[in-house]
Amino acid sequence: MTGTNAYTGGTFNTTAGLSINPTTGAITASTSTPGTYIVTYTIPASAGCLATPVTTSVTITELPTATISYIGNPFCTSVGTAESVTLIGTGAYTAGTFSSTAGLTINPTTGAITPSTSTAGNYTITYTIPASGGCAAIPVTTNVTITAAPTASISYAGTPFCTSLITPAPVTLTGTAAYTGGTFNTTAGLSINPTTGAVTPSTSTPGTYIVTYTIPASAGCLAVSVTTTVTINAQPYAGTDGSLAICDSSVATIDLYSLISGEQAGGTWTQTSGTGGTFNPIAGTFTPVSGATTSTFIYTLIGTAPCINSTSLATITITELPTASISYPELTYCVVTNSVNSTLIGTGAYSGGTYSAIPSGLSINSTTGEVSPSSSTPGTYTVRYNIPVSGACSSYFVTTTIEIAPRPAVTITSPTTSYCAGSSTNITLTSTVPGTTFAWSA
Repeated sequence: MTGTNAYTGGTFNTTAGLSINPTTGAITASTSTPGTYIVTYTIPASAGCLATPVTTSVTITELPTATISYIGNPFCTSVGTAESVTLIGTGAYTAGTFSSTAGLTINPTTGAITPSTSTAGNYTITYTIPASGGCAAIPVTTNVTITAAPTASISYAGTPFCTSLITPAPVTLTGTAAYTGGTFNTTAGLSINPTTGAVTPSTSTPGTYIVTYTIPASAGCLAVSVTTTVTINAQPYAGTDGSLAICDSSVATIDLYSLISGEQAGGTWTQTSGTGGTFNPIAGTFTPVSGATTSTFIYTLIGTAPCINSTSLATITITELPTASISYPELTYCVVTNSVNSTLIGTGAYSGGTYSAIPSGLSINSTTGEVSPSSSTPGTYTVRYNIPVSGACSSYFVTTTIEIAPRPAVTITSPTTSYCAGSSTNITLTSTVPGTTFAWSA
């Protein structure tokens, strides 16, 4: 306050809202209501002079306030668009400037940040409210996080896999940032653990599959999917081994497929042993020739790596049909004959059989076929030789006939027992065996 003469000692006053000391004229801005006021100082009356008012204008400015925030914080470096700031406040809070610690791309005028060109990290953003109306510049802050976009790759060592593999095949997962904790999925047919990504070939359907790993959403980054290919090849199955044993009396064309069982189609046949006969590898048939032989055939299905080939074995064993004949030196033997040996000849496994006779009454050795007429009952017999079982050939009989004749009793009948030389007489000879012939000896 300045003046001339007796200007001091006056009083100060103003309109309501302004905190003012009426004696000193000092004002307290912090307790005043923002606005413009007319302050009047009244010079007191003195020495005949009347009291004189003088005025001035005082403005109380509201202290500006502000807050800043970013909707969507934290942000991922995969976001390429500028993310705007939300600025609210009171008083003259606009027209300030934005700044940040190093690494964050920020527009100092608008406050918009660009995550894709920023370095991942945590940042403090400051908005400085400009000085105005007697108020100094005021800084306000907020925090923003920029998250690195996760990356990942998946692969399966050993693919393609074979359905013969029982143990699960693990996935190899590598990446950056928060790439773990995702899930695995694929199309139907592939047995896969959605958490670990391990695949089980033995329970999968053969084929080629796209396996997808989805990186989970985190810290402002959206879920990201990465893929790889897995192939499952089928292990072929050529079936179980089989065999056939036949007698050459029944040799015919044989279907090799009928000997093995459970086989898959598409294989090839190969003969690995045996001679003779006609082998058709295309049709899978074999027509053997008569005679004893063993032939083997392999049915092969080729496996696609890493699956191995599968084979089964068909074995055909043909037994030669044995033949035999038996005979004795004579057809008829007298009951007084001691023993007669049999003659056995044949082909194949004809020996080792047994002898018998019908009807009963003939004394015969069942092992050698030797006949003892002297201990047999006279009669006609059929001698049978039973050729033994040989391989797939059944036993059967061959026969011959032998007669055991009784010893004849001869009776001589004549008129007398003495005769004169030169005379003649009739002598009657009879035998108990019909057909007996007689001869004289001197």
